[in-house]
Amino acid sequence: MDYIKLIRQPDISMVAGIKVTKDTDIVFENESGTVKQSIKDLVFHGTTEVKQDNIEVKNEITVNLNEGDIVIYDGEERGYVVPAQRFMTVDEAIKELECVLATTNAPAKGDE
Repeated sequence: MDYIKLIRQPDISMVAGIKVTKDTDIVFENESGTVKQSIKDLVFHGTTEVKQDNIEVKNEITVNLNEGDIVIYDGEERGYVVPAQRFMTVDEAIKELECVLATTNAPAKGDE
């Protein structure tokens, strides 16, 4: 049996975001005033308020960030989010794929 080298197909959809530095200073509030967020001194702080019928919910979050962390802008209703999955710049992704391409010359299992 001849084996071939495979990788998962990369997700090439792009999103807007920033790479956080110690100098990042952002204040965001959506038009309805239900989402308020800030990033300063590597600390992300956000509050979200939801009012529907007789229900009122207020969520607060504080995240200590590291330099180089990615924060994604997820639109007017959510503002900025710290993604659960790993994101990278297009240049970083190209470098990783170039490394993968360089290893394709090594023999695959069964080619030895």
